[in-house]
Amino acid sequence: MAKNFVIRFASVLFLVILFSALAIHFLFSAGITVVLWIFAFPIILVIPIFVSVALASDEELGVLAHK
Repeated sequence: MAKNFVIRFASVLFLVILFSALAIHFLFSAGITVVLWIFAFPIILVIPIFVSVALASDEELGVLAHK
């Protein structure tokens, strides 16, 4: 069950990194790309975490649901 969570997290992380890299490469000058990566990195990591947790079921997170 954790496998689904990890696959979802890795997929979202890959897509966010891909779109961020394309945006930084094509929309900004070469002189500020390193600074943009430094400032964008926390956001790049937060998005997959929130998406993966929001889409996860109780079983994937190991939460016992009271019935």
